[in-house]
Amino acid sequence: MAAIAHSSTQQNTNQSTTSATYVDVSGASIASTEFTVDKKYLLWVSAQIRVGTLDVVMGMQAVHGSTTFAESELLAAVSNTANFGTTYNWFHVWTAVSGESIKLQFKSNGTATVNADQIHLLAINLSDDLVENTDWFFAEDATDALNIGLTPVDGASVTFTPSGVSDWLVAAWAQIRSQAINLFSALIRSGEASSSLPESLTEQNITEDIYLVLNPRVFALTAASNTFKEQARSSAAGGTADRLHSRVFALNLNAFRNHANAYTEADVNLGTVDYGTALQTISITPDVAGDVWIGSYFGFDKQNASREVEFRVQVDNVDEPAGQTTDNYQFSQSDENTDEDPFSLSTMPNLTAAEHTIDLDASADSTTGTPAAQYRTRWAVTMELPAAAGPSTAQTMPALTGFTATGGMIGRQDI
Repeated sequence: MAAIAHSSTQQNTNQSTTSATYVDVSGASIASTEFTVDKKYLLWVSAQIRVGTLDVVMGMQAVHGSTTFAESELLAAVSNTANFGTTYNWFHVWTAVSGESIKLQFKSNGTATVNADQIHLLAINLSDDLVENTDWFFAEDATDALNIGLTPVDGASVTFTPSGVSDWLVAAWAQIRSQAINLFSALIRSGEASSSLPESLTEQNITEDIYLVLNPRVFALTAASNTFKEQARSSAAGGTADRLHSRVFALNLNAFRNHANAYTEADVNLGTVDYGTALQTISITPDVAGDVWIGSYFGFDKQNASREVEFRVQVDNVDEPAGQTTDNYQFSQSDENTDEDPFSLSTMPNLTAAEHTIDLDASADSTTGTPAAQYRTRWAVTMELPAAAGPSTAQTMPALTGFTATGGMIGRQDI
């Protein structure tokens, strides 16, 4: 038995700053010694960021060494309620550089206090035990698509044919800005089957805002061609609706020893009892005790401009990460009643070799407008490799056919 090389850092104690320039978030980094030079790594970052003063822009970005990852910056402000929070969600496939660590930074306006909590930085070595363009795929499009209208505009895209029946985690991500109109960003599938969900729909609070939107989902695929792409469109012609960056990543979960997943598309209305609405539940039984990557996602269909949502993840009815229930943070990314804000959380507990139940729960501050959660997604995957040990079983399968990637270089290192 062997585990895939990975490094996971969690900062579950609130960190704060009033700095008008970016500063490191204490405890939110992965040391350079955790990386092997020239190896490729999946970097997956999630965090919760909050500010209690109206119209103060809070910023967060990912950094390698002393260089900011291109277009990893989130800028968001509170428009209609204090103590607002949103989530930071970002991923990349990065080629490790000698002496470079990975870290998260944040900033305020020089006076207001910006807070960051429930932070998870994950790095998975994709080079040693997984095969690029067989076990995983990555593409990005760094070309700005400006003034997007009603006609959908494609972003990054991958096309591949699995060698057999398998579950694939596929994530579309975009950095966007949108004023006066809503901007959609969606994960689009075609080929073996067609789908256009999950999707997000957001409009900026103030002109400085730049949002990061992540839309992940697990698909059951067969040995047929599939194309996955990020796609953007606006709710009307005119206005500012820009996609500044786009990425797609696909990972074969069957290349790991154990995994579990669930996806529910339909809306569930949110109640006001704290965490009283069950959004999604899965169970996983690791064959071997060890680290398990847990991911959660849902779209917050606000239906009211001032609605806020709270959500938590629990493993065996215990907060994971710890402190979510007590913290009781409130979230709302933008302030239009038509918005569908994307919220995600990533964590990596060490679980015993027994059955574990993983829940995603949520609630809203009010039922006015009938707010709901949609596109509810859960996944859990052990870092243990299949029982055959050594390389993943996918490495001995026939090579994939019909692979293409558009929108940029594969596994490119930002500089």
